Amino acid sequence: MTKPTLSAEEKDALEHRLAMYKQLSLAYPMEHRHLQKQIEVLILLHRLDEAELLLLQLRSNLSSRGMHDEADKTNDIRKHINSEKLCKQLYSTPFLHLASSNFLEKAFLTHRRIELKEGDYLIRYGDVENQMFIVVKGELAVWSRDEDRKKHFEHVMHAGEVIGELAFLDNTPRSADVIACKDSTVLAIPSKAALKLFLENPGIEDALRKSATSRRIQLDLKCNSHLNKLPKEVQSLLSTSGRYVTYQPLQRIYRFGQTIQSIDLIIAGYVRHVGELKDGSSVMLNSLKKGALLGCSAATPHMNKTYVADIVAIDEVTLIQFPLDYFKEIIKTNPRLSQAVLESAESEQGDLLQTITRSNT
Repeated sequence: MTKPTLSAEEKDALEHRLAMYKQLSLAYPMEHRHLQKQIEVLILLHRLDEAELLLLQLRSNLSSRGMHDEADKTNDIRKHINSEKLCKQLYSTPFLHLASSNFLEKAFLTHRRIELKEGDYLIRYGDVENQMFIVVKGELAVWSRDEDRKKHFEHVMHAGEVIGELAFLDNTPRSADVIACKDSTVLAIPSKAALKLFLENPGIEDALRKSATSRRIQLDLKCNSHLNKLPKEVQSLLSTSGRYVTYQPLQRIYRFGQTIQSIDLIIAGYVRHVGELKDGSSVMLNSLKKGALLGCSAATPHMNKTYVADIVAIDEVTLIQFPLDYFKEIIKTNPRLSQAVLESAESEQGDLLQTITRSNT
């Protein structure tokens, strides 16, 4: 396996050798060793496509002269070129470029390469596996499932991208089907190798988790009737700023009078507003379920900037929290979302204040 980069001096020396072997090939066209040397230098220079073309020429020349044994010996060179191409894909992976060359070499030599035909499944929804995957070549489609288990196309993964990292990191079931759009190759990274990689390079795990969380948030944005209509680039921006938070049943999420600092999207479970009456007792008010937004009043210029009632998780609740200032910037450029947030804030505050006032009289 070659190094991912060469110094200027190394490149100059290799280019000089390549030019010399080209001249020798022209002077002695029947001597195949000079052509083979060109191929070896091209591999060192990472010019793999050129090396592959010369290898085809070399094999053709040897076969035409009846040197079939010599032609067969070039199979090792072809395997090496294919290995170098795969290695190049590893180095180009956004996260693995942080890894040491020793790790990548071992990963390349020992990890399982999976060849997929068009229509083959790499991952099935609900499966639990102890590995993640890197797309080496080809394209794979990601299909999510809704609550009725109906499939929905999400996006296509291309060469250099990592698949299944969030389920791997959190040891959770696979949240989507991944199917080859055409003939593809992926590299499976098992748990032991990944853990070693993370120990050697903590930044890789952080980058993987951040990327996977961003993609997951983009999927969850679709459960909100207003957010899912935003342009994809806006959804992508939101996904980079959001974070997941989970609350247990009957846990208080926000308190009455607390300053609103985030806009929260409910993606699992439901919450209720709980108001306090004059006599000190509590009253259960309206409930908000999956797809609802919390804290909208703080994003509007003339509404309350604090919670008008406690917000309590009724069952296990998962929220995506977006920083308030960031969300307000998004609203400025999206009138439809701004109107939806305003209506939600007015309805929420008006209904709650009216209910509490009525209960106190």
